[in-house]
Amino acid sequence: MAEKGQIARFLYKGSFPDGEVFDDCNGEPYEIVLGRHQVMRALDDALLEMNPGDERTIKLPAKEAYGEYNEDAVQKFPAYKVPNGENLPVGETIGWTSPRNVEPIPAKVVSIENQIVTLDFNHPLAGKDIVYWVNLLEVRDRN
Repeated sequence: MAEKGQIARFLYKGSFPDGEVFDDCNGEPYEIVLGRHQVMRALDDALLEMNPGDERTIKLPAKEAYGEYNEDAVQKFPAYKVPNGENLPVGETIGWTSPRNVEPIPAKVVSIENQIVTLDFNHPLAGKDIVYWVNLLEVRDRN
């Protein structure tokens, strides 16, 4: 079995319970350091229990995946306080910066009405149950 600190190479496909795929490595192996939580905890834990060649399907309820949808993460701002506030692409995701964060935070532009911009800071998969299929190809020690 794999151990924390080792490097794992694996293939994966993420889907919703109905089979609709939202993420696929398309045959290109993904590499992580196990135990560093570079992927969601449940996926990291599953990989630690596997041996090279093992395949597994991991079903995750929303709270164990990207979290429950949080209405408090939907916020309204006066358009003049948002860069390009009147011309943002409704329905698209933008990078939001503020004095508190230097790195942009993804935010979906929900609406622009009466000079008020509504942004949703929830992860796009928040509130959704998901399924990951993984195939552990290789586990090796770090150099």
